[in-house]
Amino acid sequence: MRMCARRSANSSPTSPMSWATTKRIGAFLTDLIFPRTCAICRVRLGEREHCVCMECATKLPRHTPAFVHADERLLGSPLIRSLSAPFIYQHTNPTYDLIIALKYRGYGEVANFVVRTAITEGQLVPQPGDIDLILPVPIEGTRLEVRGYNQAALLGEALARHYGIPCSEGYLLRHRGSHSQTALDRDARRENAQAAFYLTDKTERLQELRGKRLLLVDDLVTTGSTLLALTDLLEQCGVSEVHIFVAAVAIR
Repeated sequence: MRMCARRSANSSPTSPMSWATTKRIGAFLTDLIFPRTCAICRVRLGEREHCVCMECATKLPRHTPAFVHADERLLGSPLIRSLSAPFIYQHTNPTYDLIIALKYRGYGEVANFVVRTAITEGQLVPQPGDIDLILPVPIEGTRLEVRGYNQAALLGEALARHYGIPCSEGYLLRHRGSHSQTALDRDARRENAQAAFYLTDKTERLQELRGKRLLLVDDLVTTGSTLLALTDLLEQCGVSEVHIFVAAVAIR
């Protein structure tokens, strides 16, 4: 005889309210043990705050193209059509701590915050339909192994979700052992950038770039030498235009 499990009279399926309560308790306990803190000031975040507290978010200096003129640093390439950046960067302002959190402290959510700010504040120049593919600036292999991620790729992936197009790290590559640009002056940055990067040797992949409109993504633009060097490589592939997105523009 087939037996069927019978629910007791006192039992009832878990209601949506009780499940929601369980989730809230779980979230509370998680936050108690592993508190979410602001990427800039490291104070515990409020329930509705994500990655950066509201006070720090308002203090981040915004990029104003009419006053900064950062696009002049990219005049070396006729392919570059626009520069998008929500913030400006100096060692003495909160954007410094934001970039450090993204690059070195594992705050991957900073990438989403940066892109969300650019979108909501009208600092993202290319509109959906204006670009075909997103390419993050590659980082050197040893640093990638130590860090575990490429901060430019995190920004690229957040942008890819907005545009609904791919973000690919397979076209632009960086020589292992190449120096970081961080401590170099303008002339040294230009020389280092020209020697640091190269294209994949997969010809069929490079052919995919012909005629494409690209969004090249990095965390910062300082002198523009890295972005210009990469655009020169992309020009060899027959791309039609390049747009630039960075989290912040460094001002001197």
